[in-house]
Amino acid sequence: MKRSRRLAVFAGSALALGAVAAVGITAARPGEHRAASVAGAAATTWPLVQSSPNTDTGTSLSGLTAAPDGTMWAAGGRQASGVYKPILQRLTGDTWSNVTLPAAAAPYRFNAAAATSTSNLWLAAQLNTSGDSHAVLRWNGTAWSTFKVPLSFQPSDIATAGSGSTWVVSSTAAKHWNGTAWADTPIGIKPRAITAVSPTSAWAVGWAGEGLPAAAHWNGTAWSTVPFPKIDGVDAKSEIASTLSDVYAASENDVWAVGSVRVLDESGKRVSRSVLAHWNGTAWSNVLGAPGTYLTNVASDGAGGIWVSAGTAMRHRTAAGVWSDETLAQPTGTKAVPAELALRPGTTTMWAVGWTSNSATGWADLAHWRSN
Repeated sequence: MKRSRRLAVFAGSALALGAVAAVGITAARPGEHRAASVAGAAATTWPLVQSSPNTDTGTSLSGLTAAPDGTMWAAGGRQASGVYKPILQRLTGDTWSNVTLPAAAAPYRFNAAAATSTSNLWLAAQLNTSGDSHAVLRWNGTAWSTFKVPLSFQPSDIATAGSGSTWVVSSTAAKHWNGTAWADTPIGIKPRAITAVSPTSAWAVGWAGEGLPAAAHWNGTAWSTVPFPKIDGVDAKSEIASTLSDVYAASENDVWAVGSVRVLDESGKRVSRSVLAHWNGTAWSNVLGAPGTYLTNVASDGAGGIWVSAGTAMRHRTAAGVWSDETLAQPTGTKAVPAELALRPGTTTMWAVGWTSNSATGWADLAHWRSN
């Protein structure tokens, strides 16, 4: 993945015609408020197919990526006796198994993963012990490489369009790998997520200015900010920024982003409202959800549609714009927290990874969910 003033609905756009159902909004005239809800009745539950419960270890997964041959990787970290270690898992067949990591990976926890093949896997890594740098790791199919980045640059998301074109972002900046070296690339926004279309096209989303959702585009040479629709009523004084949290590009002219905005309601109370945004090749448009809603992730369904998530609620939009609701299994006594969502190439199966938090012990156990 909120306010009572004018909704940012573009009645003539494909988004307004096909996506307003995604957040339960009926089109509103300027100045008119309509009630909305991001959650509908769940028809199907994705089972929790693998976890790693352990009473003295906290584990979680934050990154998920797939290669065209159907191989998938999930990345994260574990805590045991105060020591943090990275986790990388690989899905081959129907089983997730741990990947042996190089000694150089030991000080880090993985925040995100990106791949274009089994010989081009990238991991964004955050330092979890004493040291002088965060890092980006790469697997080229034969060996690991570790690229250190300053502590002032904390890698939070990563995208790749091939071995010679990879982007990594922190909360304030971006770096680009050209196949030989990393270079700082001024981005113009505070990025939260990034996706690659090709070596000459990538999108980053996040926030800018006074806590306003923002988007930027890479044209192969530089980043430029792209105008994002004005959302009335955004609370610039909120400690929580109004931001886009995830982005998926089906093509150069078909990009989706999700997030949430903090706005003031009729009583002056700060509330959150989900944002679902679409780029059609010319301009961004968006729709908002009801007060109290949010969206965190967006991913392809492999058939021209998308999946979006808000906590354990999973929503599917077909290429024709028809929406349906599903949900993630949440074992008794736990809270399920999905962190990333992805399609397994060559199938119609979606995977979500994250963790379940035990309400009694407080420990987190890494988790995988799979659509039916």
